[in-house]
Amino acid sequence: MPTFRKELELEPGVVYTSHTLAKDRVKRRGDATYYEIVKTDFYVEALSAIDLHLTGTAPSITANKSDVLIFVREGNGALETGGETVELSRGTAVQIRSGESFQYERGENLRLIEVYIPDASGPFGRRLTSPASGFTRSVQQGISSKGAATGNREFEVLFDAERGCASATMFVGFIPTSGAPAHFHLYDEICQIISGGGRLVTYGKTQELVPGSTFAVVPRMLHSLINDRDENLWVLGVFRPQGSPAAAYYPDGTPAPGYTEV
Repeated sequence: MPTFRKELELEPGVVYTSHTLAKDRVKRRGDATYYEIVKTDFYVEALSAIDLHLTGTAPSITANKSDVLIFVREGNGALETGGETVELSRGTAVQIRSGESFQYERGENLRLIEVYIPDASGPFGRRLTSPASGFTRSVQQGISSKGAATGNREFEVLFDAERGCASATMFVGFIPTSGAPAHFHLYDEICQIISGGGRLVTYGKTQELVPGSTFAVVPRMLHSLINDRDENLWVLGVFRPQGSPAAAYYPDGTPAPGYTEV
């Protein structure tokens, strides 16, 4: 596997995990350890992500000028927000609106990712925000119908404009043995492996993927996910502006199967 310099750890297309971050990216929030796994030092209004590990309680924080999409990779617990209690278990996804406060309680080996999407208070956020309706606080992965994406992949949408998320789409992609061919998107995205494993190919480099592996994809960046195991590779994706996870193109610009340009 290639070795990347430490200063490139957080660059698009580079795979990193909570175990490979520099010490100044690892912090505490009550009983929680949180990892600034995608930090935006050099971009304005950029996507960012925290990987949070908790047994116990984490104090309340407020989503400041960002919507937050949360996905539980493993463990159990509860999330309190706006007088609501959301029970958390593997596959639970939660939506926090900009300005809302939330906290975690009763965490038992809880492992989750928080993806922060800048709201419409800034010029870039305003440009990328879509009309939304039917706000849904939480969903459980596995209850929605699946759609087709590149290759013989399928995906399940968890949050988008139809569930009240104006700023981004969250989905789970299911990649069978073999994987997706090289393709690109016109959106920017944060991905995390939630089950299985394989390899990511970007910039002619191959990197190993395991549960918890996280990487960022920027517009027009060619990338390929290879599943070389006897089980499906499940990848969580959050991208903006919101839309269809099937919105992909092959290197020659041909739309991938399942996607028709609007």
